[in-house]
Amino acid sequence: MAASLTPDVVQRLAYVRYLYREGIEQSRQPAPLRSRAITSFHDAVENYLGTIVQHLKIDVAKAPDFIAYWALIRPKFELPKKDPMKRLNDARVALKHNGTFPSEHQIEQARHTLDDFFTTVTPKIFGVDFDSIDMVDLLTQPDVARLLREAQTHADVGDYSMAAAGLSMALDALLTHYSGRNTGTRWRPFAFGRTLSWSDSPKLDGREAPRNGRLARLSEIAEATQEAMRATSLGIDYPSLARFRIIMPSVQGYYSGPPRYVEAKTHALLTADDYDWARHFVIESALRASRADGIEDLQRAQREVNADGGEAFPERSWTGPLEPAEPEEASVLETEL
Repeated sequence: MAASLTPDVVQRLAYVRYLYREGIEQSRQPAPLRSRAITSFHDAVENYLGTIVQHLKIDVAKAPDFIAYWALIRPKFELPKKDPMKRLNDARVALKHNGTFPSEHQIEQARHTLDDFFTTVTPKIFGVDFDSIDMVDLLTQPDVARLLREAQTHADVGDYSMAAAGLSMALDALLTHYSGRNTGTRWRPFAFGRTLSWSDSPKLDGREAPRNGRLARLSEIAEATQEAMRATSLGIDYPSLARFRIIMPSVQGYYSGPPRYVEAKTHALLTADDYDWARHFVIESALRASRADGIEDLQRAQREVNADGGEAFPERSWTGPLEPAEPEEASVLETEL
């Protein structure tokens, strides 16, 4: 990132790229669900134009109409793609106000327009390539952000198998982050019990041995259910999680040495598109899960308050509904008055 970019501008550009990627994912859905891509594309461009105005220090009293940005920015930079962007705006208005679904051709045309627009304009105004804007800057989970950045170093040299392993570890770190290990409380809202591991497998001998298979299956169900509940409670899309687990390698930790994974043929054949989809899924999941950040902070704050002083807390019994107070009788003097 260029040194001249403020943290706020970097974050806004990352949000623009997130909206754009959202639109791309939505454009791949069946009709009419793919129509939502037009709104995401429009939101991405509108946020981008506002970021340009902020970065170039263009004085505006209020946000102008969508197409008016081209005239507003012209004294400092000649923005391209005005006519295609007007068509995007028209399609968005038709969808939002008239219920007219855009055609597949309109959505694909809008995607190509935005790709060319962002790729062309970003280096000239912000001094960076649009693809270099990292949405990881939006994340609030340190370990997840670190693993995503480490995975990117492998993707940059074309080792998508190793990069995918990093993404798998990042998703595991995300679910662990909200398991409540650091709250110091017995009730952990996103944990759904202590994390199961291979050492928790049931071990039965002798006459009890035939039951081992049943217990093993129940353990598998519990482990899969625990992950599903952790993910869905954080707002993570489960079908996407299932796809992620199928195509990404499973990385296991060991008592000694670094984490390892078995590189199947499908892992060695992973492509840049596979990696981009999976990385976007982890980032989107982390952004959705960040809504829970305040809950962990609340638990930690309550623990600190309750720990202060070290005195035993009083115990109170429930008394049922409070009876209304009897009205006071007026005195003789008050009656006479």
